[in-house]
Amino acid sequence: MVVKVAINGYGTIGKRVADAVDAQDDMEIVGVTKTRPSFGCDLAVRKGYPLYCTYDSEEKIAAFGPAGYDCKGGLSDLLSV
Repeated sequence: MVVKVAINGYGTIGKRVADAVDAQDDMEIVGVTKTRPSFGCDLAVRKGYPLYCTYDSEEKIAAFGPAGYDCKGGLSDLLSV
């Protein structure tokens, strides 16, 4: 059975947690959150992690598109995966 893991925040600690989870055969990263479009989004996308906004605000989620990121939704959307 694969454990689904959502990472809330992809900063210094979140990146390390993601690397540790990614190294496990019985765990899968279903998404990572960011508060706003930033360089951390590039890193997450390059690793193949689905990107979500930390907030459920449509306005904040929409801010990712013009920056070139495919934001899958807000935190509530991530938790329902």
